[in-house]
Amino acid sequence: MQPIWISSTQASELLGISERQVRRNASMWEYRWDDEGGRKVLKINVRSLPKDASDRYVMATLPESTEVQVQAEDVETVIRSYDRATDRAKKNFDKWTLILLKCEGITGTKELGRFVDDWNRAHPEMKTSIKSIYRQRSQVGECGKIALINHREVMHSTVRDAWFEDFKNAYLTANKISVFSSWMIALGKAIERGDVKDQSEFPSKSAFNRRLKSEFAPDVIYFAREGKKKFYDNKGFHLDRDYSDLKAGQVWVGDTRTWDVFVKVQGQEKPATCYITLFMDFKTYMPMGWCLHHDAPGTENTLRAMRHGIERYGLPEEIYVDNGREYRNRDFSGQSRGHQIVEDEQYAESMASRLGIKMHFAIVRNARAKIIERNFLIIKNGFDRLFNSFKGGTVVEKPEPLKGVLKSGNFLTWEEFYGLAQEYMTIVFPGLPCQGKHHNGMTRRELWNAEIVKREPMRRVSRETLSMLVSRTVKGRIMHMGFHLAQLDSWYWAEWMPVWKGREVTFRYDPDDMRTAWCYDQNKKLIGECTLQSAVGAMVKDDDAVGKQLIAEGVARKRHEEKMLKEICPDMSKEQAEEYISAMRTAVGPQDIFVPQGPTHLTRHDRDSEQLRAEKKVGNADFYNIVDGEVEEKPSTDLWDELLTGEAM
Repeated sequence: MQPIWISSTQASELLGISERQVRRNASMWEYRWDDEGGRKVLKINVRSLPKDASDRYVMATLPESTEVQVQAEDVETVIRSYDRATDRAKKNFDKWTLILLKCEGITGTKELGRFVDDWNRAHPEMKTSIKSIYRQRSQVGECGKIALINHREVMHSTVRDAWFEDFKNAYLTANKISVFSSWMIALGKAIERGDVKDQSEFPSKSAFNRRLKSEFAPDVIYFAREGKKKFYDNKGFHLDRDYSDLKAGQVWVGDTRTWDVFVKVQGQEKPATCYITLFMDFKTYMPMGWCLHHDAPGTENTLRAMRHGIERYGLPEEIYVDNGREYRNRDFSGQSRGHQIVEDEQYAESMASRLGIKMHFAIVRNARAKIIERNFLIIKNGFDRLFNSFKGGTVVEKPEPLKGVLKSGNFLTWEEFYGLAQEYMTIVFPGLPCQGKHHNGMTRRELWNAEIVKREPMRRVSRETLSMLVSRTVKGRIMHMGFHLAQLDSWYWAEWMPVWKGREVTFRYDPDDMRTAWCYDQNKKLIGECTLQSAVGAMVKDDDAVGKQLIAEGVARKRHEEKMLKEICPDMSKEQAEEYISAMRTAVGPQDIFVPQGPTHLTRHDRDSEQLRAEKKVGNADFYNIVDGEVEEKPSTDLWDELLTGEAM
């Protein structure tokens, strides 16, 4: 800025001291001596005077037509910014507030130099420089004292907006490109545009990283690089549940998980994967009922888990599950997949409708809403990892010795694993300390015992209803031999069926005991019972449940029959083509095809070939031509030439 020179008289008025004092202390400010009318006159630079004095001079000399509003410092804003600032920002504010206060009114390089020397000797932990004081004065004069707190925002980055845009677009992606690679991309694009010639004219990658962190919150960067799911799992907004109005055993939440353990199943060569279908109390996290199985998850296992829990504790009022096929079907919830969920409308023959249980389905792809997922992780870390055949949930978790364990076969059978899993879910897991907010350090069993006595006893059902829980339904018609259960290739018969032949009914059967089944009409009214036909029933004793095993044997016999038929009528192979063609050639037999022999048509090529044969008898063809010179031409043997000669004659 250009200096503004005023007389010592004007300076004394601005400073509020006598002119004599101004002359004595002229060295404190920037001054000079001018010649005016043959005498020396002292001139003072207004900009070197204290800020209050220089501001008064500026305001007094401004044109009258221009209105200038001086914005006062917002003290409350500064205080709020100071409270929210980091420790480093607070330390910077305290340091420069003190320094600027001590050097207030000191101007001129010489005077500031003496001040800086004295300050640095007295305060070695807060050293400064003349350049830093000028810079801080300029920032405070432009932005106020808040600039001392947000000093990094006031300082302008050396990274241009176009360069930063290229860097940001590369770095804030799910591919997780490194800072260095993103910086290289921005550098390459800057060189292509002609902004810089080489790396020496380009800011460092640290400058890009600093600007990125100053403009984007850490969680925003985490969302861009880690993805939506991981962000909401770790850093997203979560609702706190209020369990005060919820009773123990009122709501059950269910799901199926894969045990991260390989087991040996009889009849299977390869190590098998096993599952657990579990229903857990929503409030106490107490396991209500479960089903351990090594076959694929399905409605049958879900119904078994429900029966196990109802038999032990009683009926829940509501059930909270996901949208899996084992839950959304006619047998369990009465609401099939692919249709809109209507919680008040359930299929009349479904388990939920018969027992008066209200169904709730989780939002699709929102598994984090189910507390059972977090308990599955506890089971995995506390139980699955105890086995030498632990396979892990991902490739990263897979133990290195697993391959050798599976090859040696030294791991548990399904029966051994089943017993240990039952013991863990019945005794160990309920007694483990729980980290739930409402548990207050209690175990699942302790919280259950404390809460269950506060409510009325849970509803119970009869043994007949329990046996009906795991039953499955299928629609079909009464045939000449009764009702044919196509899934298991078995027939059922009852004396009432002759009058119902040709009509469609709903058939309900228990997979655990298939000796007896039930049929319902189209109005869901029970028609009567029916029994398994004697072809299978004759092998069943009164104290033995047929279940799937005997029916499966029948299906196995059917498959064996199909295998035998395939051996009789095998599929074609690639070698059979050659065999079949050879056989057909033999069947056709040798064939004599008459081909008449006509005269040979001689061409010039035949004459050239004859000449070459003659030359070979003599020796070298070239030598033969040199020695003998002209060779007597033999008569033409060309049939065509002979014909022409004959015509000429």
